[in-house]
Amino acid sequence: MPSDNSTLAFKTREGHMKTYDTGQIRNVGLFGHQGAGKTSVGEAIVFLGKATTRLCSVNDGNSNFDFDAEEIRRKASMSMAVGYGEWDKTLINVIDNPGDTNFAAESVVATNAADLGLLVVGTIDGVQVGTEKHFELLQEAGLPTVIVLTKPDRERSEFEKALAQVQEVFGSAVVPLTIPIGTESSFKGVVDLLANEAHIYDAHVGSVGAIPGDMADVVASHREQLIEKLAEQDDELMMKYLDGESLTLDELKTCLSVGLKSGAVVPVVTVNASNGAGVDFLLDLITNHGPSPAERKAYKVKVGESEEVIESSAAAPFYGYVFKTIMDPQQGRISILRVLAGSLSPDGSFVNVNTGTRERFGTLTKLLGKKQESVTGANVGDLVAVVKLKETRTGHTLYAEEKGGGELVTLPLPSPCITYAIKPKSQGDEDKVSGAVQRLVEEDVGLETSRDDESKEFLLHGLGQSHILTAVEKLKKKFNVDVEMKLPRIAYRETIKGVAKNVEGKHKKQSGGRGQFGVCYIDMEPTARGAGFEFEDAIFGGAIPRQFIPSVEKGIRDQMAKGVVAGYPAVDFKVKLIDGKYHDVDSDGRSFEMAGSRGFRAAFKLAKPVILEPIQELTISIPDEFLGDIMGDVSARRGRIMGTDAKGKTQLVKAQIPLSESQTYATDLRAMTSDRGSFTTVFSHYEELPPNLAEKLIAEAKLEEEED
Repeated sequence: MPSDNSTLAFKTREGHMKTYDTGQIRNVGLFGHQGAGKTSVGEAIVFLGKATTRLCSVNDGNSNFDFDAEEIRRKASMSMAVGYGEWDKTLINVIDNPGDTNFAAESVVATNAADLGLLVVGTIDGVQVGTEKHFELLQEAGLPTVIVLTKPDRERSEFEKALAQVQEVFGSAVVPLTIPIGTESSFKGVVDLLANEAHIYDAHVGSVGAIPGDMADVVASHREQLIEKLAEQDDELMMKYLDGESLTLDELKTCLSVGLKSGAVVPVVTVNASNGAGVDFLLDLITNHGPSPAERKAYKVKVGESEEVIESSAAAPFYGYVFKTIMDPQQGRISILRVLAGSLSPDGSFVNVNTGTRERFGTLTKLLGKKQESVTGANVGDLVAVVKLKETRTGHTLYAEEKGGGELVTLPLPSPCITYAIKPKSQGDEDKVSGAVQRLVEEDVGLETSRDDESKEFLLHGLGQSHILTAVEKLKKKFNVDVEMKLPRIAYRETIKGVAKNVEGKHKKQSGGRGQFGVCYIDMEPTARGAGFEFEDAIFGGAIPRQFIPSVEKGIRDQMAKGVVAGYPAVDFKVKLIDGKYHDVDSDGRSFEMAGSRGFRAAFKLAKPVILEPIQELTISIPDEFLGDIMGDVSARRGRIMGTDAKGKTQLVKAQIPLSESQTYATDLRAMTSDRGSFTTVFSHYEELPPNLAEKLIAEAKLEEEED
């Protein structure tokens, strides 16, 4: 165990945090299911790393990482946060990510800033949905992984069961590096299988001792498994091992470094984060065997149509990537970035590759939650923050020069799968709501906003109902904006199935002086679905003067947008203007607009009007065991299964479901599959709404019209 650190180790004589060389930096991301103990592990790291003077706690409400009011209330992370500590003269940057899949976009972005993933698993609940999803994410991002088993001191803690689970689910690369001494209330330390020694803890301070005699067999079994896996990393050492020779501790450590960085070894360590026990061993593993930024899988940027590898060296031009934005009420926009190449000094500028604009900045700071410490510079791999960038957002790439830079190639973010319309509770607060939501979206890359031109609704799109509810709560508490939310108005359409002939549209008004007069006669018939509106001028003999014919069409188009039977736009029909009447004095463009509108309404009602509903095409990804339930649920939603495709133990189900039946599908699918299902959705086409549902919709529209 390294010698005790000092808080002064962080400081220069001028009181700034010192700058670390790339080889002295480790960037670790905390991933896992909600409630597994990720934030507690982060707190233990920054405490043992001397960034804080006390071990803070989520349960006590003083966590450095969960500092938002809603996070404190819920005792759960809902946003990515960063911190740091120093261990053995090495800077460890910590990225704490939410475990709830409603906030999954944060974890995806975090993989661009981390070099090593700490997959946190509770020994009570074992492998859960979030555990599997985050492991898949780390694999996709190509990040080496350490599995951290937590809560060995809690009731119902079962180390062996949890270890067996992670090995079964995540494969033969998973091997234990430490195992607990005692369980539940009798937990008192860990056995270091590599050095074959015990570490007994008084709070977070460990002392080396003899392995308890009653653990000899289980230690021998786990150690043999570990040594065999490590020997596999080197052909010569594997032959030595097979010949029955013992491997030295240095040889085993070399194999551990190689295997961890390549991903061929996924070590498992046990920690009691609530008091820091075992976290010193985790820190040794990170600093001595984890990858530095120089050893990370190479970053690529897209320049034009090609991808280029970034030279991640101090001599290269500066490259940076913004992986988190915080909207602070006092300081404004705080942008947290990773230095991908080159270096960064205070009071400088860089170019935002995404926008093409040059951004100037002043102080560089390190963040521990919301606490800031100024730094004199940042080298390749370091994570620092700058304030008040004007046009830079999360996901933007920064470059030193005006030309030659490219946008960082990253994993795609999860697409929003649920939408709510929001409006201010107080009239006149529309602009206030719009501004607050934009700031919220900057903080949370999983959120999107839009405005529906047809319904005029302001829409908030997210990754789940809880995601939207949390956003609305944050609007109220952080930005002092109170809103109402409801499901968006569905974009139904009206059309016809029949034909109407020679229907009169007449507008006549006499109020003294010059009057208003216009008459048109039209035929109406349906066209193919999706064909839109067609207008034919079949007037002969001047029944309507040429200058008024466009007015008839305009009147029809205006009424089309308003609908006839239920207030939804009318589509897919043809109108033929066949005859009309006019008056030399009283006829004008406005009169024929009114005539066209009235003729259209009358003809539409005669031509067997129907309501069309939007149909969405869903691609649903689920484990095999849920296939029957999902197919039954699709049918219950008036949907159709279009096909299935098996990929390993996963089924991809393609289905078409009416939008009215799938607006809350994100929430429903989570419930049906215990959060193991996911889906994407796109608009497919319009279909006729069943008559019973159409009658209900028309009745509701009439009721709303009467109330207005």
